[in-house]
Amino acid sequence: MEAVKEAGTQAVHSGKPAFESRPISWRLGSEVMGLDLKRSEDISDDTIASLWRLLGERGILLFRCQGLNHDQHLAFTRRFGPLAETGMTSRYAPPGYPDLFTVTNIKSNGARSETENAAQQWHSDQSFLPVPARASMLRCELAPQNGGDTMFSSTYAVYESLSDGLKKTLASLQAFHTLLNTRCLVMTNRKTMDDKEVAKVEGATHPVVLVHPDTGRKCLYVSDQMVDHFEGWTVAESKPLIDYLCRLIEHPANTYRHRWEAGDAIMWDNRCTQHYAPLDYDFAGMDRPENHRLMFRSTLA
Repeated sequence: MEAVKEAGTQAVHSGKPAFESRPISWRLGSEVMGLDLKRSEDISDDTIASLWRLLGERGILLFRCQGLNHDQHLAFTRRFGPLAETGMTSRYAPPGYPDLFTVTNIKSNGARSETENAAQQWHSDQSFLPVPARASMLRCELAPQNGGDTMFSSTYAVYESLSDGLKKTLASLQAFHTLLNTRCLVMTNRKTMDDKEVAKVEGATHPVVLVHPDTGRKCLYVSDQMVDHFEGWTVAESKPLIDYLCRLIEHPANTYRHRWEAGDAIMWDNRCTQHYAPLDYDFAGMDRPENHRLMFRSTLA
């Protein structure tokens, strides 16, 4: 097995490391150095396995200055397994690349993009599906002059901060995830969705507490954007507890905030992290080049 060196920690293995990494925040995240993702075919299977283990432990992996194109982006993502079905997000794919999801505020045909505010609430990708996304990778082609950051939260840390009593209460709960709920800000208007797209986002039920299959650690699987109610509870009964848990997710102690630069790529594990993009840029809706933000996301099944 090829070695990995986590800079700044005592987790240093013998032999020449395949790559080096360093923590980028206390609770979650590592920057990976020494790999060229543009040549993912040259990255060994052992190195991919080491990256996957590190992702499960740290939640997010940051790769700086990669400058990937669409083909290179997808080729690297596929080294970790099959891609997820895009469902309704296929309408936001760049031409010829149905497995990518475009996130931008750049106008098209005079209209602002429907995806510019898609991550304005904390969430885990595609949790409204019966089989949610395992991981995602987002790359930046254009970053605004100011703002446009993405925040990440460790749901390991959130769960571990709970009292024993609350952990016991949550252990048996199931939550209903759907984009068609009153909490979700991005889906309040369904006029642009056809019946097949509505069916894709109608919802699915998942345990409130997940056991990560790779690390064995428990993590909270409740989000502000997706969770409508707990199974067997009314929406009104569920709301106070959902609100409380969501405030823990957004607590600064559990988060990392990434300032994007063009060429950056971040992979995250949707089971043990959530993410959120603050509306901290382009306030006036001005279509100026210095305000433009252009990102592309791939998703693992």
